[in-house]
Amino acid sequence: MHRIFLATLAAVAIVIPAFAAPITAINVTGNQRVEPATVRTYIPFKVGDDFTPDQASYVVRSLYASGLFANVAVTQDANGAVTVNVVENPLVNKVVFEGNDAIASKRLAELISLKPRSIYSPSRVQADIQVLQAAYRSRGRFTTQVNAQLIQRSENRVDVIYKVDEGAKTHIARINFVGNHKFGDAELAHVIATKKSTWWRFLSSADTYDPTRLDVDKDLLRRFYLSEGYADVQITSAVAELTRDRKNFIITYTIFEGPRYNFGAINVALKAEAEGLNMKDLASKVTLKSGDIFNAKRVDETVDTLIDYLGNKGYAFLDIKPTYVKHEAERKLDVTFNVTPGPHVYVNRINIEGNTRTRDYVIRREMRLAEGDSYSATKLKRSRDRINYLGYFSDVDVTPHETTQPDRMDVDVKVKEQSTGEFNIGAGYSTYDGILATASVTEHNFLGRGQLVSVDLAMSQRQQNFNIGFTEPYFMNQPLAAGFDLFNTRTDLQDESSYDTGVGGGDVRLGFNLSEFAKNNVTLGYKNTKIDNVGTSASQFVKNEAGRRDSIWVSDAWTFDNRDSYLNPTHGFRVSTGADYSGFGSDTDYIRLKADGSYTHELWDDWILSVGGRVGVVQPTSGNLPLYEHFIGGGQNLRGFEYGGIGPRDAATGDALGGKYMLGNNIELNFPLGATFTDMGVRGVLFTDGGIVTKFDGGDTGVIDSKLYRITAGAGIAWRSPIGPLTMDFGFPLVKAKEDRSQIFSFSVGTHF
Repeated sequence: MHRIFLATLAAVAIVIPAFAAPITAINVTGNQRVEPATVRTYIPFKVGDDFTPDQASYVVRSLYASGLFANVAVTQDANGAVTVNVVENPLVNKVVFEGNDAIASKRLAELISLKPRSIYSPSRVQADIQVLQAAYRSRGRFTTQVNAQLIQRSENRVDVIYKVDEGAKTHIARINFVGNHKFGDAELAHVIATKKSTWWRFLSSADTYDPTRLDVDKDLLRRFYLSEGYADVQITSAVAELTRDRKNFIITYTIFEGPRYNFGAINVALKAEAEGLNMKDLASKVTLKSGDIFNAKRVDETVDTLIDYLGNKGYAFLDIKPTYVKHEAERKLDVTFNVTPGPHVYVNRINIEGNTRTRDYVIRREMRLAEGDSYSATKLKRSRDRINYLGYFSDVDVTPHETTQPDRMDVDVKVKEQSTGEFNIGAGYSTYDGILATASVTEHNFLGRGQLVSVDLAMSQRQQNFNIGFTEPYFMNQPLAAGFDLFNTRTDLQDESSYDTGVGGGDVRLGFNLSEFAKNNVTLGYKNTKIDNVGTSASQFVKNEAGRRDSIWVSDAWTFDNRDSYLNPTHGFRVSTGADYSGFGSDTDYIRLKADGSYTHELWDDWILSVGGRVGVVQPTSGNLPLYEHFIGGGQNLRGFEYGGIGPRDAATGDALGGKYMLGNNIELNFPLGATFTDMGVRGVLFTDGGIVTKFDGGDTGVIDSKLYRITAGAGIAWRSPIGPLTMDFGFPLVKAKEDRSQIFSFSVGTHF
């Protein structure tokens, strides 16, 4: 295999007579793939014109700039015929990467412009080398070198080989701040994106040098100071210096802080007539107060508030610009919000792009705006959120844009699809469930129709669970979530109550929205429950329950949830109420009522308070209530007690029996533990839990039921560890009964891979 390097500059020849001569003919030679007509489009002269040096130079420059040719020669013979002779750039046969370990070849191929069957040019190779080196710099490999090697093939084709010398990662040895007097180095280090290298950042790239990240850091520092009242702040430089061993960098930020300002006069000015707008209502949306510390972030938030307010009034195209008047002697800044609204606007068309798999109607049904509706900024944002919440897309952009009609606008919905199928296996440990393992196969967007199909298997020392589920979110093209489940669960309750349970059955579900945040779900199901492995020393109540009982049940649940996140909310509340009835000729007859709710609020920056409560009652309508249908207290809802650690208990054996009535509460404060722990993903938790379970349906004889409302308090940590979410809690009972079983320490960790 013979390897060669192609020349990076084209050889150019221009041969013309000493004087301008008329052109008698124009010929194109040397072209193989490029049509002569294409070459002629770059020629500014025609037969009969005089041939001049300027014209020849123009042809050479234009053809070479096209990237199609390696050599261009322009000549005129004695008869006046002009010949344009070209040597075409070769075609790229294939592109190969060698020496790359940190970044996969597939990813590198996506970054570069040269592709198989594209036209080779030295300038494109040099541009690709710059792109590849930038990709490695962004991953902390600042010393990476990339060289291009070419292999000549037949038929004017070449293979392009990018040889990569990745080098070692360049870490951050030290971060310095110069000129900061009001804030310490540790506080500013928490603000910036670049971090000092430490052992726990082995899964992060924030501690590797990236020159583009320094510009981000400068902006973050500037925004931080502006939010603290320093309106004159300047981040004058961000300098990176290699250490003597050339393995690490020292980053130095130079800051001019300036004086601190307060807000002066706050005004709103309307720059154009707007029908239906009340200036008093508009001004009431501005919550800034004169005398408060100047905060540029609050100014931006106020602009967003005014845009949303006017957007909900139908003004889609508007301009809001805050202007400032600085009073240096008084250290005050006057702020005026200049509002220029456009015409009242209606939705013309909704255009959807990027959905190659997901059907159009799956996206359209999540839109809160329809064609012909009056424009609403809130509905537009809600539409984007609803499409994003589907989880089918890695990127969702919902943008209005003007049309030829001043009172009409189109809405463009651009999505980028992502994989919606999952195969997860997991493992972990919990003080409640012991060693556990899970496996699941889930498709959230079955056949692009938005349907959910799932198969789940979970096994722990306490429980084995198998479930198959299917959900159609828009049954019969209506906003009705219809589905079914088939389940089989086996639970070990030997430690709590000296028996095991096995439950098999299924259900059908129907859910519908009552409002934007409220929904109702109705479920009809059947289950068969078996109590077995009853110990010889078990409670007589337990022995009496041994055997099988079936249940036909129906439930109705109403839920309102406006939290910003299901897993890690920072604000909002959730309320749920439900009623279950079992009977219809089955072995089990009861009515169960229950309700729970929570409220989440950010007290201070990143300090999250959650307050929750729950209540329930279950009453048999005939016969006795089975043991497994009683409420059980303790565990994760009442930290400081074992699962089944509170409530009615057999006086002789100590087996937990459960109760017909339940009440509980939880108050939790989730807070940061400082910059170092925040970077590690570790947060602190303070909590107090309360609860009571009382009144066993089998009677009071031989049953201990203290009817105390238990209270616990404690602290813990939550860590987003490399192997999955980890929680450790220390709960201490403050109010407890003599028969209760406490559990001071609880721990759980799990992972998916």
